[in-house]
Order: sequence, then C-alpha cells, then structure tokens
Amino acid sequence: MQIEYIRIENWRSFYGENSFLVSTDPERNVTLIRAENGVGKTSLLAAINWCFFDILPAPSEFEDPERLVNKFAAQKDGATTTTVEIDFRHEGRTYRASRTYDQPRRETKPLRLSEIDNGAEVPSAKDRPDRFINSVIPKEMAPHFFFYGEATSRYTGASGAKKFGEAVKGILGSTVARMALDDLSKVMGDYKRQASDNTSEDAQAAEAAIEKTDARISQYREQITKFEQEIETAEDRIQRLNQELAGAKPAKEAQARRARIEADIRQKEAEKAKAAQRADSWMRTFATSVLAEELVAEAGNVIRNEDTRGRLPAPYDQKFVDELLEDEMCVCGRPIAQGSPEYEKIKALLETAGDQVVMSRVMTTSTALGTLVEKSKRAWSDFERNQEDLRRLEGEIQRLDADLQEISKELASNPIDDIAAKEASRERAKEQKRQAERQRNDCQGSIIAFERQKKDFESQRDQLVQKSEAAKRYVRRAQLAAALTTRLQGRLQQEEEAARASIEKEIDGIVQSVMRKSVKVTLDKNYQLKLTDERGTEAAKSTGENQLLGLAFTGAIAKYAKERADLVDDILLPGTVAPLVVDSPFGHLDPVYRRGVAEFLPKLASQVILFVSTSQASDVVMEMLGPKIQHEYVLTRHNQIDGAGKPREDIVINGKTYDLTIYNSDIDGTKITEVM
Repeated sequence: MQIEYIRIENWRSFYGENSFLVSTDPERNVTLIRAENGVGKTSLLAAINWCFFDILPAPSEFEDPERLVNKFAAQKDGATTTTVEIDFRHEGRTYRASRTYDQPRRETKPLRLSEIDNGAEVPSAKDRPDRFINSVIPKEMAPHFFFYGEATSRYTGASGAKKFGEAVKGILGSTVARMALDDLSKVMGDYKRQASDNTSEDAQAAEAAIEKTDARISQYREQITKFEQEIETAEDRIQRLNQELAGAKPAKEAQARRARIEADIRQKEAEKAKAAQRADSWMRTFATSVLAEELVAEAGNVIRNEDTRGRLPAPYDQKFVDELLEDEMCVCGRPIAQGSPEYEKIKALLETAGDQVVMSRVMTTSTALGTLVEKSKRAWSDFERNQEDLRRLEGEIQRLDADLQEISKELASNPIDDIAAKEASRERAKEQKRQAERQRNDCQGSIIAFERQKKDFESQRDQLVQKSEAAKRYVRRAQLAAALTTRLQGRLQQEEEAARASIEKEIDGIVQSVMRKSVKVTLDKNYQLKLTDERGTEAAKSTGENQLLGLAFTGAIAKYAKERADLVDDILLPGTVAPLVVDSPFGHLDPVYRRGVAEFLPKLASQVILFVSTSQASDVVMEMLGPKIQHEYVLTRHNQIDGAGKPREDIVINGKTYDLTIYNSDIDGTKITEVM
C-alpha cells in the first residue's frame, strides 16, 4: 500500500475540509506535518486508523472519543457528520477508502471503497471493503505502521514483551495457522470424548472431569487477560503522568530523581533475581555433599582401615614382581641375588598384593569422597555469600523504596494543585496496578493447580481407553490430530524464532549506530527487549532511551514486513509494504538521539509520514530529514477569541513565515497549510 492523498471534513479539531498530498517519491519519501501540542497531530493520525480500521486511540490518550464532529462546525453550520477519505495505491490500482460518522446517532457508517480510474471514481467490485483493507494491511499489524511515537516505550515496559510477541506474530501473518491450531485442538478433544464414550462409565466420568477442569482453566485465563489489560492501562497512565510531571517546572527535579531511583530499583531487582537463582541452584550443587557429610566421614574411616599402603595396585602386581625376580635387578639399579633377603622381600609382595577390583574401588571411592569433602567445605561459604547478597540487595531496595515514598509525599503536598492532583492520580494508578498483579498471580496459581488435576484425569481416562477395542479408531484419530498439532506448532516456532532473530539484529544495528552507551540489544524467547552491558548485566534505560528502543522496534518490524511482501508460504500470510506513520517520534529524545532517529526512520519504509511539534523539528532533525522531504505542511489553530496580550506564534520555513496560531479569526478550529 502507498497512500497518495488524505481528505478530512469537520474531523475533531479540524474545521471544514482539509486535505494534503503524501509523498510517493522513492528517494524523497517523507511527508512532514508540523503543529504545536493540542492542535491536531494525534487527531490526524487517528483519522487514518479510523478510516481504514475503525480504530481510535484509548480514551486515556483521546479525549471524548464519541465526539468526532468538529464542535464549531456543528454550532455554526449545523454539521452532523464527519468524513475521512484516503486515496491509496495497491498492486497497480488506485483506491479511495472513506468512512463517515453520524454524530447525533453516534453511528459509524460502513467503510466505502471505490476505484479511481482516469480521475473518475468508480464503485469497487469488492463486496467487503473491510476484508480487502485487511488483506492489504492486516488489522493486527495496523498499530505497528500507524502509531503514536510517545507510546512506543510501552514495548520495553512490563507488558512490553506481550505486545512485542503479538507484533512479531502479526507481522509473520500466522493468524490463519493459529486458527488451524485452535481447530485441531477442538477436533482432538472431540475424538478423545468419542473414545471415552466408547469405553466405560469410568472413562466418561474422567472425560467429564477433564472438561470441567478445562472450563475452570479457561475462566481463569479470561480473568488473567482482564487483569493484564488493567495492568497495561495503569502502566500507560503512570507513564503519561510521569511525562506530565517531568514537564512541570516545580515537579521536574523531583520527577527526575524518581526516574533515577526507579532505574536503580530495576537494576537492584535484576541483581536480586540473579542472587535468588544462585541460592536456588545451591541445593542442586551442594545437597549431596552437605547431606552426606556424616556418611563421608564414616566411609573415610572404613577406607583408611582398608590398608593400601605398601601394596602394588592390581593388575600390575604379579607381572611387575615376576619381572624383577627374573631380571634379578631392582628398579633402583641394585642387583638382587636369588635367595638374598632383598629377593625374599620382593617375592613377599605377591602375598600382600591387592585384589584388582577391590583396589580399584577403594581408590575410586577415596577420590570421590575427597571431592565431596572439598565441596562440603565450600558449600557453607557459598550459602552465606548468597544470603548476604540477598540481604544486602533487599536492604538497598527498601531504602530506595523509602526514597520514592518521600518523593511522592513531596509532590503530593506541592502547593500547586495540578501537581498534587497528578501525583495522587499516579499513586492510585500504582495501587490499581499492584492489585491487578496480585489478582493475576492468584489466577496463575489456580491454573497450575487445575492443570495438575487435569493431567491426573487424563491419565485415568487414557488407561481406561487403551483397554477398549471400540475406542481405538478414535484414539488413532486423536493421535493424528496431535501429530499435526505438534508439526504445525514446531513450524510456527521456527518461523517466530527466525523473525525474532532478524528483528533483534535490526534493532541492535540501530542502537549501535545511535545510542551513546556501549550496550547490546537482546530479545529473548519470551520477547523481553533489554539492553545489556559488556558484562551481560541489564542496563537501566531513560525515558528517551525507551522511546528510541520503541521506535527502533517499530521500524524494524516494518522493514521485516516489507522484506516478506513477496513471500509465498503454505501456512503464513505474506508481509506487506505499508507507510510508516508516526506521531511525535522525537518527544523525549535529546539532540543526539533525534539525529539518529531522523536518519534511520526514512530507511525503514518506502513511505514515511511524520507529525512533529515545532520544537521536535529542530535544526538537527531538519538537517537529516531535509533531503528526504517531498511534502511539508503546517497545522494552524484558528481562534475567535481576542489574542491581545498573547505572544505571536509563527514559524519561518524556507524564508517564509507561517502562522501557528491565529486569533480574532472567523472560525474555531485547525486548518492545514502547505509549505511552499
């Protein structure tokens, strides 16, 4: 897909009809839209998502989502609807997608699709426009092509791994294959049920118990999904409030201290987890030597009583002594005369020589006991060291937590009401997150218990079914479904691993070229995205570094999807070529990181649309983006109120001045102006 033209009419803050062209030049592939905060950048991105996929941002990021018609247009012109139209090109044809919202009815009309043929609009033959759009860009991929830059850091947070995994699976186009896995699971369950029905009442009872247990597990999993959504919502709220507090001068210093302390806590928690792992492995390493300490002492006494001193080890005794006597020469070079006292002494060695098996066992056991003794000596020092590390880290975390509480109290008692209110809201979000985490953990514990019960019931059922001739054909069918499931799961795991490794490599390349720290990106099998230093220790990340990682991730999967666009596969959908549309990509980045992002974003997609504030479009950003920009626009806010006493807001681009805010205007709303 390649977007060519976007038109909006009375959409949110935009009054009347506004439109703009999008760059289709392969070299100058950037379209830049500048605007101050609150003027309409996020609304414009939301218009694209809404038109294609009927997706709006979360209420926490998009105020009053049910009021889409421009308020001034509704009051002045009696407007009751808003429309968004997007012209795009796909596989050599140009299409127009349009969607309309009826404000009085609060009703979103179905997506309309037409073809543009020689400038004329012709109704499309596609009977389901939404399905066609979904085939061009699958809906699950949309958030990774049309996204809100300041929210990208969520990929590196606590819920980031889940989002990352979903994104990779979406880019792989594994939806159909996963639906097939669900179907196979149901079929396998049906065959097992039929096998039980053809066995005995006991087997049927076991099957009923399995189904009941499965239902309980499903209920708990649904609850876990709900709690994880609550955790994610709370994390988003905390992050947004952190940003707002960091931007408020009276709270800026305290918020910066809090960010540093939270980073320290994450580092200490990681060290604590490693110390806990060492403590857990202590038992496996030293259990035998510690528990057998008394036995080792007794065995040592027995072995010492088994006198081996002065004996020749078997099997060398007979041959060695015979050769000495035959040669009549000692190993020291002295002659041994037959019948001499020396000759008789050596001959007597044969009488005290050890048995081969016994001697071998004695020596092997003695060596093993020596190893156990050495490990036992080391065990308790290692134990104490591990416990000391855990006590030290726990104490440091408690002290840091106390510092955080002091900062929270400081902000909560701030004389500026807005700061105190934000801090109170942040604390409520933290408590909601903690409560949801506790409930999620309880559900996970219940699932483990029920899965253990289910396994017992399955064992009972399988034993009974194996005795029934009538059930065997259903057992064979269930086994076939299981084999197909295993094969398909294995294939998907291989594909996901290849995608994970490729995306990790791309992100690491971006980070190496941009980030000032000497770090490496790791993306483990659970899709945890981390930065590690030279020692392999996880490095703390600032807000800007989190955003940089999020942008690198989104760019990497967009590039991966583009590389898979022509893929022909038996179980996976092909990738897609799609525009990369980003709102506020430079928000929390310093000049060095801004330069890096401005350099790598245009390389990752064939078409890039960026929404930036004037502060984000800094000199260093424009230096990198300038040669890549084909179309540039400014969003101007019109106000009917008198602007007396307010500073003039404008911007100079290419020697020409453009208004960012206009007062005493005839309208209230935003207008799009092209930069010439």
